[in-house]
Amino acid sequence: MVTVTNKTAVKTSSTTAKAKQVFVPSDTNIKYAQTIVKQLSDLVVKREKWESTDYKKANEGLYALLSSCLEMFNSKFVTAGDSDRKTLRHELATLLKTDGIKVQTNTPTLTMFVRYVFGSDRKRAHGYAYVLKAAISYEISAEALAKFIVEQGGIEEIKRKMVASEEAIANKAKREKALEAVNANAEQAELAPLATVSIDLSQNTSPFAIVITKPNANGEGDVIAVLKNAEAKLVTALYKHIAKQNIADEAAQKMLETEMASLTGKQAANDAELEVA
Repeated sequence: MVTVTNKTAVKTSSTTAKAKQVFVPSDTNIKYAQTIVKQLSDLVVKREKWESTDYKKANEGLYALLSSCLEMFNSKFVTAGDSDRKTLRHELATLLKTDGIKVQTNTPTLTMFVRYVFGSDRKRAHGYAYVLKAAISYEISAEALAKFIVEQGGIEEIKRKMVASEEAIANKAKREKALEAVNANAEQAELAPLATVSIDLSQNTSPFAIVITKPNANGEGDVIAVLKNAEAKLVTALYKHIAKQNIADEAAQKMLETEMASLTGKQAANDAELEVA
């Protein structure tokens, strides 16, 4: 029997800030969480039975368990109120941590569902979570999940596609952020230019002129060509190239810092061994 404790609210006071009240679940919230956890526990029993009997024979049992997780998530969690969802997340996090499974405040509830049902096998559980995330993104119902998995080439193939998709989204966001920084720096440089060159641009009809420089032996730049009346779209394209180069430079710097930190750690460990010896 799973029990959810209704904890006493804790308040903090300060002369400079208002007291913040800790969320306290109501009796209704607690009952909701207990019901969902009980249903998930029933799936644990089914999972254990599947692993002991059908695990090496077929995927039907696995797909049925995943379908049940998806149905419960969509019909019970997504449609619940905010207080109920908070209470359930807290209860699941507590139970998982008790079982030695790492849970963070930003761990998706869907992942917690899967980790609770399928145990502490992190790699396998995350693979299953990717499948359910893919199903939700494609609006696949619980009843159609098994067919969806088969049509997509299986669980590992869905996971591979989802990981690639998430990486693409993350890279796009990184590029957009870098481009915003380039634009901001360019606007700031209008007030404090990086350099000023003596070129006659009095007849320039567009807001931009592109100056091409070539590094010389002194580490400075020699102007070798000028494009007057540069179109805005060309400047935007160059800004994108600058952003791309900045991302590459930052990645190289981070790699170097990580490498040096690793070497420093090894050196410290070696020094300690020498001292012991």
